[in-house]
Amino acid sequence: MKIFVLADADTVLVYALAGLKGQVVTSATEVPAILDGLTSESAGLVLITETLAQNNRDAVEKMMLDPGSPLIVAIPDINGPLPKTVANTERLVSLMRR
Repeated sequence: MKIFVLADADTVLVYALAGLKGQVVTSATEVPAILDGLTSESAGLVLITETLAQNNRDAVEKMMLDPGSPLIVAIPDINGPLPKTVANTERLVSLMRR
């Protein structure tokens, strides 16, 4: 499975050292265009920092609900996890209830 990382420069570097490809995002406004360009063939799993995911909730949820899209998982950035975030499983359950 191909894994793709969307994050700040430091976080992308950490994952690149582990052999994962990624793209540095300098502005949250870049994320929707990047997500639209990803397919399940180019990436089966997208790791996106919690901050970017939170600032682009509509684009992330749109991709999560599309059956042909890669799976998206929010990860902490280099500074650590955000306080009081909802677990990924809780978010998926709430999306399924809609």
